[in-house]
Amino acid sequence: VFAGIFALPHAVTTMISDSLRERTGAEDVQISIIDSPRLIFGEIGAIDGVLRQGRIGKLFVRELTVTGTNLRFDMGALLSERKVVLTEAESVQMNGVVDADAIRELITNEADKFSDVAVTVNPGSILTTAKTRALGQTFEVTLEGGFTIINGDLYYKATHIAARGMGLNVLSLNGLFPDVLVARADALPFGLAFETVEAKDGVVILTAGK
Repeated sequence: VFAGIFALPHAVTTMISDSLRERTGAEDVQISIIDSPRLIFGEIGAIDGVLRQGRIGKLFVRELTVTGTNLRFDMGALLSERKVVLTEAESVQMNGVVDADAIRELITNEADKFSDVAVTVNPGSILTTAKTRALGQTFEVTLEGGFTIINGDLYYKATHIAARGMGLNVLSLNGLFPDVLVARADALPFGLAFETVEAKDGVVILTAGK
């Protein structure tokens, strides 16, 4: 019995890591459980971890960090189903780092009319350039946009689209890039909810909490 209790932190850490890996597809998951004398009752004093090369919905995330204090898990679900169900927490937060390559992949996959997609992330804005064929010629497309949270879901929206071709040809931009539902609210681990999304120099930072 005592051996089982002493082995519990390692077992729970492994189960939480496996659950996060399954949920995000992360290649590397490192989780530490700190200050957990009541772990057998599903109580964790603090948790700290990092996930690398994973996905949230359609979006590739280079790195996800998770921190939390005074968490309570459903130990029945964890031990019998290896399912991580967070029932309450004093605080828990997850931060995701999304780079320009991940946004380029997202836009390329969602806009089948675009080619040669390039993305630059600036503080407060995301600029995309691409090419598209229409009217027998190639148009240079410039798209300004960003991520936004609507009713808990994460979207990528274009705020401005311009297309330039040869001569006086005008390309109808209607429907050229519709809103993209990137991730549903329930895509996050631990039942977390998207809170903020901020474009910085070269990366976008997603935060989620509960």
